[in-house]
Amino acid sequence: MAVVEQTVAPERLLAVEQAIDAFAEGGFVLVHDDLAKEHRGVLLLAAEHAHEGALKQLLDHTSGMVCVALPHERAERLRLPRIVAEEESTGLLSNAFTVPVDLLGPTTTGLSALDRALTVQALADPHTTPEQLGRPGHVFPVCAVPGGVMERQGNAEAAVDLSRLAGLSGVTAIGAVVTPDWEPAGYEDLNRLAASRLLPLISVADLVAYRLARKALARKGLSPLDLGR
Repeated sequence: MAVVEQTVAPERLLAVEQAIDAFAEGGFVLVHDDLAKEHRGVLLLAAEHAHEGALKQLLDHTSGMVCVALPHERAERLRLPRIVAEEESTGLLSNAFTVPVDLLGPTTTGLSALDRALTVQALADPHTTPEQLGRPGHVFPVCAVPGGVMERQGNAEAAVDLSRLAGLSGVTAIGAVVTPDWEPAGYEDLNRLAASRLLPLISVADLVAYRLARKALARKGLSPLDLGR
């Protein structure tokens, strides 16, 4: 997907900075996208911080399906193939879902919050080997494209980019936010959740603009926030 040069309000760049800081410290971040074929909003948590309690909180506000965005090279190292080849995909979502997995050994059924938290953490652990992941399982990895949001403006790419900007592995737990009636959360729903839980709320477009600004100013030793000064 082509990325065009765009201007963005300084407060949106500040929101991205705040989201990066929150992510690095183990907090949740809400992201909404502009792709009608994807979920309207997702709740993100760095895999490194996905302990049992945090995963329960993620499940409280989402559909119950725990996905994990992976950098392309990580998915290859763990030998996680796509469920459906790209040219054969006919689903509503264009995300590159791989075979679902469970961590073998310390887990039981793989379904509990603790078991899924351990699996999410294992996907981020550089020492995890393909043989340690049972297939199929209860955690659904999604392979992000190598260029991140600069190549594809999707939730998986935003999750990986946000993690890497926070100095983490790129591996990120994702849950699709739903309403109490189990409908996909709209923008107002996301705003209410962000306000009630004091969570950063950014858009994929914000992240694209931040990366463009960061790239443009890197050689000058400036921050993207300097655009508004």
